[in-house]
Amino acid sequence: MTVAACASVSAGLVTYLFRMRYRAGGLMGTSALLCIFVLAIAVGAISRLLPGATAGGILLLLEAVTAIVAFVVGIAIWPMIPRLVGQPTRQEANEANALLMEGQAANRRLIDQLSDLNRDLESRVAGRTAELETVQHRFEMALDGSDISILELDARLVFTWVYNPPRPLTQADVLGRQPADLLPPVEAAELIAIVRRVLAGGAPERFEISFTLGGRQRWFEGFIEPVIVNGSVTGVLTAAIDVSRYKEHEREMRDILRELTHRSKNLLAVVQGIARQSAEGCPEAAGFLAPFGGRLLALSAAHELLVQNGWRGILLDEVVTRAWADVGGTSTIRVDLDGPRVLLGPDVAQNVMLGAHELVMAAAKQPPDRVSISWAMLPDGGFRLEWRMFGTEAVEISDFGQRLLRTVLPVVLDGEVTALDISEAGFAYGVRGRIGPQLQLAQRSA
Repeated sequence: MTVAACASVSAGLVTYLFRMRYRAGGLMGTSALLCIFVLAIAVGAISRLLPGATAGGILLLLEAVTAIVAFVVGIAIWPMIPRLVGQPTRQEANEANALLMEGQAANRRLIDQLSDLNRDLESRVAGRTAELETVQHRFEMALDGSDISILELDARLVFTWVYNPPRPLTQADVLGRQPADLLPPVEAAELIAIVRRVLAGGAPERFEISFTLGGRQRWFEGFIEPVIVNGSVTGVLTAAIDVSRYKEHEREMRDILRELTHRSKNLLAVVQGIARQSAEGCPEAAGFLAPFGGRLLALSAAHELLVQNGWRGILLDEVVTRAWADVGGTSTIRVDLDGPRVLLGPDVAQNVMLGAHELVMAAAKQPPDRVSISWAMLPDGGFRLEWRMFGTEAVEISDFGQRLLRTVLPVVLDGEVTALDISEAGFAYGVRGRIGPQLQLAQRSA
């Protein structure tokens, strides 16, 4: 019975070892030792069943070997005790399995949440993509067929992106090129200087450039802004607007205005001629023709200056200088001008020109030693003009000039006369006005 039990246990352990030979973990080492131990007991039991005649020394040797094997197994089993103790029980395995199931359920819930978040993110990305496509479509619709070109240059001054290039250029003509490859040397150098300033300082700048493109002169205006990535300027973005048709229209308008000025001067000459012819045979009209012709000449000069300035107005110093230049006999008079760059609107400029003409005519009749003409913008929004003639005690201003200086000029300047008299020091005329659309400080480009 002992041998049968040992054989059964050994067979069971061998079966366990055979089935676990390719699987990790388990009790392979412990099972092998137990199998050896049981086999040793079985061999010992068998040796005792052998007949006494055959036993002798062999039996004693077999029992000794069996005892040694059993002893070795008994010693070798102890290092495996901690591992055996560390093996989980069925309850612990069930609890671990339950925790594992809970973890798997939590992972599935997390996966479901991540899937929901991913679907929401994909939906948002799709929405933003649609919005960007809509914005891009509007951008393209706004620029296609327009006179606006968008170009991007990198820090090497190479065109890296372009949209709606000016005809007849194409994207292939621009991409990978530099301004010097597309523009004349002078214009290219000017544009490159602006781009380098923007790259260095990071401040946008405007530009205006003209060159021949497509067989005709073209004008472009626009601005250059820096492209900033991670706080560093990596290039510039340029928006160029083709203003050629406006420039051509402006040139046509200047030609028309010059022709209108020419015809107006002819008309004034005709009026002057009619007045002269009408005065023949009337000796009393002779004193009328000279001042009348001078006033017509002053109006013609004002009109000519307005045309030259695009009818935007005339600088006050230009009005005074022209008034002195058109009256003979005044070249020896010293005239001092002092004042800022003040732009007179068309209505004010014509009346100021007439008033200056009357004062210059008075100076031509009785030349003073010196004339001082000064003007200034006042802090309260006012304007002051003073016209003084020194070294003369007899200044005669016509009745027309008196009415013009006393009544008309204060009205057009929205102010009042401060002085119009003669004294021992000389003649003085002063008028105040208000700063507004018809009287303002001129910009340097004016």
